[in-house]
Amino acid sequence: MDTIAASVLEGLTSLALEEFKLLRNAKDDVERMKNTVRAIRATLLDAQEKASNSNHQVSNWLARLKDVLYDADDLLDDFSTEALRRKIMTQNKAAKKVRIFFSKSNQLVYNHKMAHKLREVRGTLDEIENERRQFNLTDQPLKPFSVLEGRKQTCSFIQADEIIGRENEKYIILHYLLDSNVKSSVSVIPLVGIGGSGKTTVAQLVFNHEGVQDCFELKTWVCVSDEFNVKQIAQKILGKEDPKEPMEKVQQDLRQLIEGKKFLIVLDDVWNDDVECWRDLKSLLSEGADGSMIIVTTRSEKVGKMMGTHPPIILEGLDGERSWELFCRMAFVEGREPNNKELIALGREVVNKCGGVPLAIRAVGSLVYEKTLEGIIDLSYLRNCELWEVDKKLEERVFAVLKLSYDHLPSPLKNCIAFCSLFPKDFSFKKQTLIQMWVAEGFIQPIDLMRCEEDVGNEYFMSLLSRSFFQDVIRDHYDNIVKCKMHDLIHDLALYVAKHEYLVIRDGKVKPTGDPTRHLSIHKPRGFWEVPTSFLEFEKLRTMLLLANDDFDRVTDPYVFDLVGSKLKCLRVLNLHDGNVSEIPKNIGKLKHLRFLDLSRNYFMRVPKAVTRLHNLQTLNLCKNYNLLELPRDICQLVSLKHLYINSCWSLDWMPRGLGQLTSLQTLTNFVVAEQEMHWIRARSARISELGKLNNLRGALTITRLSRLRSNHKEAESAKLKEKQHLLQLLLVWGTYQSFVSPKVVAEDELILERLRPHHTIKALSIQGFCGERLPEWIGDLLELQHLVLEDCVYLTSLPEGLHNLTSLRTLTIHNSPLLAGYERQKVAHIPRMDLVDSMAKPGLWELYIDW
Repeated sequence: MDTIAASVLEGLTSLALEEFKLLRNAKDDVERMKNTVRAIRATLLDAQEKASNSNHQVSNWLARLKDVLYDADDLLDDFSTEALRRKIMTQNKAAKKVRIFFSKSNQLVYNHKMAHKLREVRGTLDEIENERRQFNLTDQPLKPFSVLEGRKQTCSFIQADEIIGRENEKYIILHYLLDSNVKSSVSVIPLVGIGGSGKTTVAQLVFNHEGVQDCFELKTWVCVSDEFNVKQIAQKILGKEDPKEPMEKVQQDLRQLIEGKKFLIVLDDVWNDDVECWRDLKSLLSEGADGSMIIVTTRSEKVGKMMGTHPPIILEGLDGERSWELFCRMAFVEGREPNNKELIALGREVVNKCGGVPLAIRAVGSLVYEKTLEGIIDLSYLRNCELWEVDKKLEERVFAVLKLSYDHLPSPLKNCIAFCSLFPKDFSFKKQTLIQMWVAEGFIQPIDLMRCEEDVGNEYFMSLLSRSFFQDVIRDHYDNIVKCKMHDLIHDLALYVAKHEYLVIRDGKVKPTGDPTRHLSIHKPRGFWEVPTSFLEFEKLRTMLLLANDDFDRVTDPYVFDLVGSKLKCLRVLNLHDGNVSEIPKNIGKLKHLRFLDLSRNYFMRVPKAVTRLHNLQTLNLCKNYNLLELPRDICQLVSLKHLYINSCWSLDWMPRGLGQLTSLQTLTNFVVAEQEMHWIRARSARISELGKLNNLRGALTITRLSRLRSNHKEAESAKLKEKQHLLQLLLVWGTYQSFVSPKVVAEDELILERLRPHHTIKALSIQGFCGERLPEWIGDLLELQHLVLEDCVYLTSLPEGLHNLTSLRTLTIHNSPLLAGYERQKVAHIPRMDLVDSMAKPGLWELYIDW
């Protein structure tokens, strides 16, 4: 609630002069609204506390307040969008269009209409403010967002060498797995415990154990969760998911894969106790060699006994000392017990009530750590909290601990957790995409003007990670977190706190909540399916996500999306990934609030001009649209665009002119150099010089068709890659392989590459299809370079002398460079690890492969 109130206040405070021109006589209304929202916001914490204590009058008042705040936020966004639109139109060279747009009659009608709406919202807010006074609410300072510092981040997503306890369970499972005397073809080891007890963690420990790695020919991990579908599980073991594939073919492939092999399969999070389903799966897995093993993790002892050939291993709670050790790691700086007897006594009392469940201990430990950082020493409320009621089962107490941890989050972080309820259990979140959605929803509150919203969003993410709301992180080559998951219990918590505004449609079934639905996800069943049209009734919708189960899902009626633009005009986030869309509807331009648009993996050939009317759009994902021929010509009108994903758009042959005006761009995955010989392309396309203005680019940039610069190699320098200090990876691609090139082409390619010098902080550089004989010496100045790829550089005869300066270089790939002589090896002898040279190069060179 506070986040939307803060957004309204920010909108009222930051109204520009252009926007006041739209309001004219409404300035007094704006000031009154600001004062009213400030007064209400100051009492929100007290109101929410009263509502949580079953004060229904306050609950109803908060619901009405939330509705009007959302209406106010949409209205203020209308103002700022209209002002932005008029600013863009005045810069448009088509003067006639501008005169029509700015006709006095048009302006007066719009101004009168918006002023009337503003007055209506202000009147409703005044009524709500008058009601507030009867509740005697007190002002309470709002909790600011803060990052938990002073503690190792690894404590939150615990690594294998930091697991506390569970040595006995680990030893028992390893004893079973490594027993060379096992004669049965398949043994099943059930691992049973309540949610949060560490079942998956223990299974991961043994799955990744060095001895286990060498003992089994085949190892695979399958997350089962709610649905125990034999065909799905079999296909996951095979590494494919095709719903149209006959079961008979699946059986045949699985038996062929495991026949005579000793395998280890983990079935994680099994709920289903259907004996017949289990017998069918076990029969499919009976062809393995003696000593093959299946580890099953489950919360149900009944499931464990039904599936196991070994007695279930019950994960009891950690003992007192191990629980205290884990609590100290999470609650105190450097993980040490504090010099405070009262705090230690309270801590031990709270830990004992957690029942030894690691997830609960980590959650309450993080809460204590946060409070002590804020200077709050009195934590007696933890002792008196109702969550410790003796009649509660341990599972209920664990959930209550997680809820307590959630309750003490700053308001913006609460929204971020609720948003995650839109995704299915065990979903692998892409951190960058998740943060971009948070930004689009307005969840990120600015800390200072020098920080971009994505950086603040990253701090939100890391703060939630440190509080154990995320886990199972995956990192890239540079130790940056790229993916993560959410524990099942945390996901249950997200569903619980999101129940009033968030709705998930599964299998086409809509279950009305009775509350205004503002965030919706449609989970696609496997195979071909129809999108339920009932979602179009949610006119206040801000989020619509289409989530696929696998790469074979297909929407049979994509034309339902044609109605989105006319029905759901409040959308901020729209994800139609893999929606079988062959043509983007033109009315998408009506979604003027839209900030995030994912149209990846569809079939359209062009992006309509209507998309350029989305002046608030921040993220546009078009990747893997293999038929996409061109981007909209007026792309420069997307003045708010920060992230443009066009990777794997193989048919895209040029970039639209004006791309360089999008100076807010942080992500531009690809830039295609245009052909200059055809006049109509030359008139519409962006030259490489437009990259020169985009100095906020981050992450990875690929520049293709560089061979088209051979006739004008000086232009390459205008890209100003040297000034792009935030880029991590640069991929330079000339074109297709050429069996013969002239000396002139060799010289031109060398001049082009010389002028494409990146910033010295670049971490990875790939050069493909380069026809020069020598690489530029500036490569030796890239002192932070970690990965270097040279592919299809068929005329390359030498490596730069400066390569020996690159002490950070970890990997080198040389592929298809047959003219390199063996004595060049000494220039790369300092690379830590070497593999065999590519077969097409001369003997004596070495290659280290990197997955670019």
